[in-house]
Amino acid sequence: MKTSRRLLLAAAACLAAGLSTVSGGASAQAAFPDKPVRIIVPFPPGGSFDVIARGLGIRLGELWKQPVVIENRAGAGGNIGAQFVIGAPADGYTLLLWGDGVLANPLLYPKPPFDAIRDLSGVALLARAPQVLVSGPKANIASMKDVLAAKEPLNYGTAGAGSPGHLAAELMKREGAKQLTHVPYRGGGPALADLMGDQIQLVSTGLPACIALIRGGRIKAVAVSSAKRLKILPQVPTVGETLPGYEVDTWFGIMAPKATPVAVRNKIAADVRTVLANAELQKKLGDDGFEVATSSPAELDAKMVNDLAFWRAQVAKSGARAE
Repeated sequence: MKTSRRLLLAAAACLAAGLSTVSGGASAQAAFPDKPVRIIVPFPPGGSFDVIARGLGIRLGELWKQPVVIENRAGAGGNIGAQFVIGAPADGYTLLLWGDGVLANPLLYPKPPFDAIRDLSGVALLARAPQVLVSGPKANIASMKDVLAAKEPLNYGTAGAGSPGHLAAELMKREGAKQLTHVPYRGGGPALADLMGDQIQLVSTGLPACIALIRGGRIKAVAVSSAKRLKILPQVPTVGETLPGYEVDTWFGIMAPKATPVAVRNKIAADVRTVLANAELQKKLGDDGFEVATSSPAELDAKMVNDLAFWRAQVAKSGARAE
């Protein structure tokens, strides 16, 4: 009898604890956010990451009825912003705008500053966008064939060592574009400014960072990194049309410090899906060169694991290192 009573009491305690956990998770999810939220962009204003962060931040702020502050913390190819978020409280109020190409950045260092899988948790996929190789107004480079035919080194700028643009160009170099010489910047915006000032011949960066300049005729799109030509730029060939088999497609997503509660991450992901379903925002992102894509936190975690393995192999093959 005493044994049975103890078992019943233990079962009741476990049930109460489980209900408490569920209740606590639901409560945290329902209450979030009750104060301003920061989205850290690990690059300067003007690049692809900044473009999508600001559009998303406005809509989330309207939905949450709380300010969403976009904060640029540039440096080390995205590592400085990532490390800031990793060290922030794991409560969902400090988030990171991240991408698959940036996953590779720590791999360029002899002693990686952090481990993305160990130190960050996925929240929600936002969009995909290809990289694009663009030339300056006075550079006589209109195609990948011009790149391959160049007799002198071609200086190409990127958002930094280990950025998606850097790794995309290094893959071109490995496939035969030996003329490419890397010039890292602290973001895509500064690299494009020097391109238009004829300080460098090329820039490899995310399409959203420069699509307005391409449409305005201020720079020329040489080739896109996607497997197929884009509907919004049908006249621009793919790199693969000249270097068969070449393809690099990059994604943008929101990450959080590793211990951020699942309930909070699920709440943010659900609200991101709501925001990205807006037709007006979808059109704007499409015009800016993005393709909207969403995910659950668990799906993004799994994607990070798979993509990091891909980029680890590319870094090893390219021999790219932090500069």
